[in-house]
Formats: sequence, structure tokens, C-alpha cells
Amino acid sequence: MKRRHLLFAAALPFQVTEGEHLRLTGRVLGWTILRDRAPSREAPETGMVLIRVQRPVPPASRPGHLAAMLRAFRPFHFAGFPAEESVELANLPGTAIETRAMGIGSRQALTVRAVCLYGRERSYLLIASAPEADWAVLRPDVLRVMEGFRPR
Repeated sequence: MKRRHLLFAAALPFQVTEGEHLRLTGRVLGWTILRDRAPSREAPETGMVLIRVQRPVPPASRPGHLAAMLRAFRPFHFAGFPAEESVELANLPGTAIETRAMGIGSRQALTVRAVCLYGRERSYLLIASAPEADWAVLRPDVLRVMEGFRPR
């Protein structure tokens, strides 16, 4: 399936690439949402990517910032976190965590990959999740969506 870039309205200061499995479905409470194109109707959880623009994070506050954000993220419960890995996307430094979680509403085991990108004027939080059984299929698409993210 052909991937395409989506340029959002002026109110959103980024562009993101849809994937083979993930498509833009809208915005809710400041989150831009991409969801699995063909979810099972009976699935309590489906693959998704959430993106949110946030205030800038000063360099001194960056170590541990992503894990703290995930601890406070209500849709998931995490037993613990691996060390944050350094990443660079869209020419921005960032940190990433990939770990297991439980969906609070579904109580289903999930895999979550979260990335926080640190810009001078704002930071960007990208959180992807999928049921553990679907992660191997969706992970390459999740990585393409995250690598296609571009601030404007």
C-alpha cells in the first residue's frame, strides 16, 4: 500500500506519514491519533500511534523525563521501564523506551514504544502501542510513522 505524507492545518506544527497499517483518524484532547487500518471488531485493543506537542524540556530535565511521562499516562500500566535509549528523529535529539504494558481498560498485554523529541520551542511525545500478538507485524510500520514525523 502506498504511504503518503499528511500535512496538517496550521494549528498543528508537524507532519506525519501514514503507514501501511496505520492511518490518521483524528484529534482528541490535543492528541493526533493514527489507528490500525483493519482492526478486528472484537479486539479490545488495536495498534495506534498518539502524537502530542508539549512545552520544551530543558536539557537538565531530560534524563528520566520520558519514563516519568509514561508513569503518569493513564491508559497503560507499566511494571517498570528499561533504560531510555538516545534517538534522533527529524534532526531533533530524543529518548525512546520500548516495553510491555497492560491496557487499563482492556487488561490486555501490550507493547509500547514511546519517543520524546526535544526541540528548543517545544517537545513532541509519540506513543505507539499494540497488543503483544500484533506487535511484530505493526512494529516496522510504527517505526516508519515515527521516522516520518517532521516538525514544521
